[in-house]
Amino acid sequence: MSPSGNRCAFRLLGCKVTLNSHIVFTPDASGGTLASASKMSSLLSPITPEKEYNICLVGSGGVGTIAAVVLEKSGRARVTAVLRSNFDVVNDHGWDIESVDHGRLKNWKPSRVVPTIQDAVFGPSQSTKLGSFALPTGASTPYEPAKERYDYLVICTKQLPDKYGLATAVAPLITPGFTSIVLIQNGLNIHVPFISAYPTNVIMSAVSMIGSFTEGTNKIKHIGPDRLQIGPHYHPGVPDSLSLQLTQTFINLYASGGAKECILAPDMPKARYEKILWNGTYNTVCALMQMNVGELQRSGARETLLIPMMREIVAVAKADGIEIGEEVVQHMALRSPESSMYRPSMLLDRDGERPMEFEVILGDPIRRARELGVEVSIVTTIYELLKLVRWKVEERAE
Repeated sequence: MSPSGNRCAFRLLGCKVTLNSHIVFTPDASGGTLASASKMSSLLSPITPEKEYNICLVGSGGVGTIAAVVLEKSGRARVTAVLRSNFDVVNDHGWDIESVDHGRLKNWKPSRVVPTIQDAVFGPSQSTKLGSFALPTGASTPYEPAKERYDYLVICTKQLPDKYGLATAVAPLITPGFTSIVLIQNGLNIHVPFISAYPTNVIMSAVSMIGSFTEGTNKIKHIGPDRLQIGPHYHPGVPDSLSLQLTQTFINLYASGGAKECILAPDMPKARYEKILWNGTYNTVCALMQMNVGELQRSGARETLLIPMMREIVAVAKADGIEIGEEVVQHMALRSPESSMYRPSMLLDRDGERPMEFEVILGDPIRRARELGVEVSIVTTIYELLKLVRWKVEERAE
């Protein structure tokens, strides 16, 4: 099985997990099938009470900061958050968070905040800065185990493959064969470069359905409950049972920290396609037209543009071996009311003239469609128009 292939069956201790009284699969709100984390935990060892998990988090924006809050609240995690542009203000004053799940948190910080990746590993006195990221003096790839060994590396950054290679950038944070990598990001096959770069590490990814964004330099507005689907990406370098066990451990940590929902996804490729149904339509078209979700719902474009786009994505998924029913399309199209004032992340990025992550949200399914011979003319048109927006922003910045 290739890293990018579909792998729906879980394996535990070398055997497939069967549907019995110990594990229950139930349909989720978007039509997918999810395994109950509480049921799965009966099959695996619980979190060791005395164990404190050392976690590094890269990408402390709206999604990442709430993830840090949840992990710290579990009482079993020590989180180091890597901040760059806003390190000084967060280090001095913390985050001011208004959260639908956690209430008001004033001057909140995780266990540690650092300005660069190398500071998270080696400390500031043993590093030398190289651009946005920094490497230890004299270090070269592959990296030797560093002073700070992380049980989990949680990556919540935007996916901008046209800007930088993320799998390479985070290399100093990863101890081969030890650090589990958690990708809370958009896109289809985001795990593939990590499996290639770290063949002896557990890789898992998460589909996040949350409404959370930053305001200014240290304010977080968390307006939509934190719901997370997490699944391991099995690969030959790690036993399936270990990948599943360490994924379940992370789920237990996250669920015990007060997340609205954190569950095990038996079919992560399907979960990712389902998220693209919304992200690839509402997120992208809101950014293109500079409209909030409610305006888009009231405009009539839901029936004439957004649902046809979703059906193109469903066709790609079907050709890729993944069945997504029409009821899922209707749920995604109708889940936001016409009164919604929500401004999706890509619209906020356009407003702030920041890079938008449409390459993984639209570019990935378009490239997959070409490989599979599927026509996606509407999706391609929106993608090409967003490329024009990007060009205009970059031209103005020069």
